[in-house]
Amino acid sequence: MSSSLSARPEARFGLVAGIAGGLAAAVIAVAAIFGSASSTAGIGFVFVPFVMAGAMVFTGVWGLALGCVWHAARGNQSYYRAVLLLAWALTLGVPAYAGWQIREGLALERAVAAAAAMNSAQLERALEESPWRDNRFFIGALAQNKAASESLLERIARLPDPELYESLGSLWDVKGENRKGLAVMRLIAYNPNVSAATLEHLAQGPHADKVLHDVLRNRKTPVKVLQRYFDSSDYLVEWALALNPVTPAAVLERLAGSANRYTRFNLTYNEATPPAILEKLAQDPDEILARNASQALERNAKKSTQPARPISGN
Repeated sequence: MSSSLSARPEARFGLVAGIAGGLAAAVIAVAAIFGSASSTAGIGFVFVPFVMAGAMVFTGVWGLALGCVWHAARGNQSYYRAVLLLAWALTLGVPAYAGWQIREGLALERAVAAAAAMNSAQLERALEESPWRDNRFFIGALAQNKAASESLLERIARLPDPELYESLGSLWDVKGENRKGLAVMRLIAYNPNVSAATLEHLAQGPHADKVLHDVLRNRKTPVKVLQRYFDSSDYLVEWALALNPVTPAAVLERLAGSANRYTRFNLTYNEATPPAILEKLAQDPDEILARNASQALERNAKKSTQPARPISGN
C-alpha cells in the first residue's frame, strides 16, 4: 500500500468533496456580497479566496472520511478501528450538523418575517415570550418594526448584550428591511417612535461610539446631548450634525467650512440649513456639491412660494 495520500483510494473522495465545497462557498460568499446594500460590501471580494480555501480544506477532510467509510463498507480497504470510528463520526456528524443549521436558519427566517407583521402589543409579548427573544436578528426585527412603542425600544436599548451593537450579517434572510445590516442599537435610533430619553441613554452607554453618528443625526436627540459635540472634528460627528435639523445655525456655519467633503454635502440635505450657507456651498469648488446646494436652494424657494392649503371645517 502506498504511503502517499494522493495514491490512496479515498483521496478521490476528498478531492471531489474539496472542490465542490470550495466552489459552493465561493458562490454563497459572492451572493452574500451582491445581496448586501452596504457601501463597503465590495471589500468582501478580497476574502472570497480565503473563504473558498477554508471550505475546500474542511469539505476535503470530510470527503476523505466518507471515502474511508465507503471503502471499508465494501471491504476494499482495512483501517485502524480508531480511524474508522473517526471517519464514521465525521461522515455522519457533518451532514447532521448542517441539517440542524438549515433547520434553525429557516425557523429564524419565519420568526423574523412574523415579527415584521406584529402590532405593538404582539411585539411587547414577543420580547418577553418568544423562544428567539435572545437572538439579535429577531431583536433587530422588533427594533425596526414601525409599530414598536417607545417603551419597547427603551427596553431593547437597555439590554446589556454587546452583540447588539455589532453589524448584522447572515446568509439567511433574517435582516428584514435592514439591507445594510445595521446593528440593533442603530436600528433603534432610526425608528420614528424612539424617545429622546432612549437616544440620550444610547449616547451615554458603554458602546456609545458605535451608535453616536445615528443618535446625533436624530432630530429628537436632546440639544444638551448634541452640544457636547458642537466643536468636534470627528468626521462621523460632523456628518451627523450636518444632517440634523436641530443643529444650531452657528454650528452649521462652522461645518460649511469643514475640509470633509461629505460634511458639506450633508448640509445640502438638511432642510434647516439656512439659505446663506447654501449660497456659500453653491460656490464650492466641488462641482457636484455646488450643484446639490443650488438644487437645495431651488427646492426651498418652491416651498416658500407654494400657497398654504385651506383648512376645511365640518
